[in-house]
Amino acid sequence: MELETYKKIRTVIAFSTAILTAYGALQNNIFIVVVAVTSGIVVLSISRRGLTEIARDERTILIRSKAASATLAIITVGMTIVGLSLIFLSGQGIGNYEQVGYLLAFQANIILCLNALLSYYRNKLGG
Repeated sequence: MELETYKKIRTVIAFSTAILTAYGALQNNIFIVVVAVTSGIVVLSISRRGLTEIARDERTILIRSKAASATLAIITVGMTIVGLSLIFLSGQGIGNYEQVGYLLAFQANIILCLNALLSYYRNKLGG
């Protein structure tokens, strides 16, 4: 199978899985969601095995790595800002979102600690 054909199949599977997941959520039926996601993963895995062209090289791996690092940084900063804003606004009497704010702030701290720990070991192991 060629890379372009694989990309089309991947797009159709992702769209179908999203539609079935939304339908399952609207029907309040977790079974539909589980079947849709599981079948999507299986079909993607089978179609990936039939791929004859190289889908990744060093350049795409480097680009994806940098994109993942940037996404992690942006999401973590965003969670921190939203969490602290919710805590501040709850202290001012606007809404009662203090617990959600603390949850977001703690999640951001946990993500930062895990990222620092994994970066330390990646650098220590020569990655």
